[in-house]
Amino acid sequence: MAYVDLTLPQFQMRFSSEESCLQAVFDARWPRGFVCPYCEHNGGYRLPGRRTMQCASCRRHTSITSGTLFHRSHLPLTKWFLIIYLMAHDKGGASALRLSKLLGMHYATTWLAVQKIRFAMATRDENLTLAGYIELDEAFFGGRTRRTGKGPPSDKKKRVLLMVESEGSQAGNLVMRVIHGATWTSLKPIIATKVDSEPGGQWFRADAWQAHDVVMLFGHKIKMTHIPDHLQDRELPCVSLAIAHAKRFLLGTFHQYCKRHIQRYLDEFCYRWNRRHLASRLASRLIASCALCPPMPQTFLA
Repeated sequence: MAYVDLTLPQFQMRFSSEESCLQAVFDARWPRGFVCPYCEHNGGYRLPGRRTMQCASCRRHTSITSGTLFHRSHLPLTKWFLIIYLMAHDKGGASALRLSKLLGMHYATTWLAVQKIRFAMATRDENLTLAGYIELDEAFFGGRTRRTGKGPPSDKKKRVLLMVESEGSQAGNLVMRVIHGATWTSLKPIIATKVDSEPGGQWFRADAWQAHDVVMLFGHKIKMTHIPDHLQDRELPCVSLAIAHAKRFLLGTFHQYCKRHIQRYLDEFCYRWNRRHLASRLASRLIASCALCPPMPQTFLA
């Protein structure tokens, strides 16, 4: 489907029926016309009164929503699309509780839809890599649990690795990953998959944490010096900005959130951050992402 600028009234008018939503899913999956997933024949026709295509060659049936995020969902596509619009265009995100009240839906239904959309966001950014001048740092998200007995309070904060492209005074693409300690073992697979490995490598700026030099294993260059707290905003401006916005997003939207699933919230934040210059087209882009995303596995909810 074409990425278009849509205000909320325009969006509601364009996707006011199941048929119009179904056509958007079809256009995203097969922009050049239907292609049979069984025999790869590029011809078929819609069965009357059904959301199913029939191949003109092998005669097999293919549901328009099969193999997408909407696969076997009993939620009307009009509701799906409205949730997608609200999640995409609300700069601070939208919690499942708030959406359930706005749309008059059961909380459990809304919660599952939101998790699926976050899965689509994470899937869309799987192949995103960073290049150029990259700022690297860690931050802690979450709070402390109550003191139990006479012992010290248990620290339940999650350590998150941040890497963001620095384009002069502007921040570029962002990657955030929950890690279990700032060690070579934790950082190595993230650097390997999320940083462009072009010859010559990339330039990194980081503090003096020893594990950060793992980037040199992949041919990258890094400047590491101790950065006092009062100089963080000057030395790592893009990382500092990303941390501040992410914490404001989590605390302002959810107030309290499950730290066990914090990576999902960070995936949502990064998806919007990396497309913030396309704000007016976020909804149409997210609809296409959901249509091109495979069904969410149950393991994503574990």
